[in-house]
Amino acid sequence: MPILSEKEACEALNYTEIAEMPPKVLSILLPGVDEFLKSATGKDWGTPTDSYTVIDPVAKMAAGILLVRWFEDSSEVGTASGIGVIGLIAQLNAKHLQELQKSAEE
Repeated sequence: MPILSEKEACEALNYTEIAEMPPKVLSILLPGVDEFLKSATGKDWGTPTDSYTVIDPVAKMAAGILLVRWFEDSSEVGTASGIGVIGLIAQLNAKHLQELQKSAEE
């Protein structure tokens, strides 16, 4: 399950209909954002767990920012720059580590 739905991606990129988006958004950018955040944090944020039964809002925020940046500037694809997005990724990493620690204690 992707972090952002097709509709959320559509809204983030200021399209009114999913069909208006370039095909690369759904075939390349959305999966790329998911994989990037998974690699950066060690957790698949699109998959709910016992601790997180819905997709984490910080993961959605980070995914939305990355999607927009990568869509608007192809030289940004595969990178995360700027203190804001790096901070969000750090928060996600900390949440994942807390989740791992909690499950290890049980």
